[in-house]
Amino acid sequence: MNEHFAIIWTDGVPAADGLADEARRQDGQLLACGAVQDVSELDSRPAPEGLVIARFRTVEGANAWFDATGDRFDGTALLAAGATGPVWWPSEMEPRRPEWSRSAEFPLDRLGQFVCVWAEIIDLEQFFDYSIHYRWTVEDAGGVVLVPGPKPSQVVVRGGPGPDAMAVMAWPADTHTRHAWYEGSRYRPYRDQRHRSSRTTNVSVRALSLDANS
Repeated sequence: MNEHFAIIWTDGVPAADGLADEARRQDGQLLACGAVQDVSELDSRPAPEGLVIARFRTVEGANAWFDATGDRFDGTALLAAGATGPVWWPSEMEPRRPEWSRSAEFPLDRLGQFVCVWAEIIDLEQFFDYSIHYRWTVEDAGGVVLVPGPKPSQVVVRGGPGPDAMAVMAWPADTHTRHAWYEGSRYRPYRDQRHRSSRTTNVSVRALSLDANS
């Protein structure tokens, strides 16, 4: 499924009142809206106070949601294309690939918190290589990559300037899973590649409860 993600880095802490209802009217879902939970890197820009993330089936639905709710937010708003197609896995690791990895129907237990990465690219070729090849380590460790990142898959809708690239990952609600991946040996060579090719600010936000979207 080719999804589209509305992402807002807000200057203040956003309130979710009415946002989920409006997202449903546009055939979408509000995934997160609240204060930034933590910051793991702070090299490309200052951390925002809050994050809003919603997903939609169409660009038109996302833009209609922005039009209906945009005056509620300050900061920088972007529209980004979701990941498409199966994630690349090394051939020797294929036996570990979960069956759902071959589709875009992500397990709900991996949608407990979201990490959003704002990247300033130093070496485009190396960063593009990174953006393709690191994602298997996220899936293997318990997460999913919702937005891969590189332009032209993103546009600034409001505010700005925007990043050179933006990525969104989803993880279980506990913080241990994500931190174990970040510090783990399988991600380390890709993390080093990212540090060589870009500067990033990485922030997280808790997912809304399922009740908020029911």
